[in-house]
Amino acid sequence: MIPVFPTTYFGSIIYYQNLVKHSNVLIETKEHFPKQSYRNRCDILSADGILSLSIPVKKPNGSKTPTDEIQLANYENWRARHWRAIKTAYQSAPYFDYYGVEVHDLIFREDELLINYNDAITYSIFNWLDLPVKLDHTSAFHSVQTDDPREILVDKNKNNQFEQSPYIQVFPSEQSFTPNISILDAIMCSGPLARNLLLPTK
Repeated sequence: MIPVFPTTYFGSIIYYQNLVKHSNVLIETKEHFPKQSYRNRCDILSADGILSLSIPVKKPNGSKTPTDEIQLANYENWRARHWRAIKTAYQSAPYFDYYGVEVHDLIFREDELLINYNDAITYSIFNWLDLPVKLDHTSAFHSVQTDDPREILVDKNKNNQFEQSPYIQVFPSEQSFTPNISILDAIMCSGPLARNLLLPTK
């Protein structure tokens, strides 16, 4: 059975750790779009600590709107705000000059739907890190199972544990490492070697 994952906006490292365990994955598109999750937000590490970046969205059918009909809202200049925050946080990171232009172009895509926007970001991450995962979309809602990725990997209130060795971050915390943030942090700090954070150790 092909596993079902939620869509994400620059998903977390643990999200990608779980994603790459499979060669084929279905992205849930028919669920009623929930509030307060990482489907349309991500956490990056700034000089002041964790900074949450949220995409404003429109729900044509209110709370019953399925994920594949969720639209990007353009009534505020959130793309410029997100890019400014990412640039400020990572412009001194070792791989910012390498990936920064592509991240900028992804953020400023003019997709109408969130699902297409997130897919483009996810496929870019697959390409950057040479991850052999194939994505398809669900055609009907799949009932939620125990330990379902659609809940445990994108619920911002759940405390997922980082499963691999930490890497050197731009802004180390008092504990020297901040876990469970966007894959963007690892890519900017470790470049292609971020792939090693995702794959199981032999």
